[in-house]
Parts: sequence; C-alpha cells; structure tokens
Amino acid sequence: MITAGDPCILVHESVGLFLAIYVDDITLFGATGELKEQTINMLKTEFKVNNMGQFNWLPGIQITFTDDGITLSQTTFIDKILNRFSMQDCKPVSMPIDSNHQF
Repeated sequence: MITAGDPCILVHESVGLFLAIYVDDITLFGATGELKEQTINMLKTEFKVNNMGQFNWLPGIQITFTDDGITLSQTTFIDKILNRFSMQDCKPVSMPIDSNHQF
C-alpha cells in the first residue's frame, strides 16, 4: 500500500515491512522474515544492492532506535534551513502575528 502522506513510501501492513524510495536510493526496513528476504532478492535482480546495516539517517530525518521504539527528528534539517536564511537566532512564537492585530 502507498502511504497517504508520502507516495514514495510503500507499506506492507500485515508484516510491518516498509520501502522508502528517494531519487536513486531505496531503504527497506521492517522485521526480518521471508517477505523481506524475497523483496531484497527481487530488488537484486534489477539493481545493485548494498546492505548498509542499520541506518540512522534518511534525507532530512535522523532516526534513533531505542528499546521504547523509534524516534524521528528533523532538528538538523530545520537548523540547516534557519542558517541558510540567517534566522538561526530568531525567537520562537506561537503566532506569526499578534492575535489582537486589527486588519
């Protein structure tokens, strides 16, 4: 199934297998099992496949694995954008304009 939020992420819900496609990279993650091995073997027939081990980064997303689950963070990506526009020292606000402002 293609995810609603991102058409480049395919999910096999019954076994928790995820396939993330980004330009010329494919990341496959999920529980070890027959379907995962079959998918890897099928990909090997069409592409050069490298097993990079456990991953910690996808484009713009840092991935941390813990005993409690998986944490996704875009802090580094956000910091890079703020630096690009010289806004690294800006102060956070809950509203971009004063809520009492009269138009």
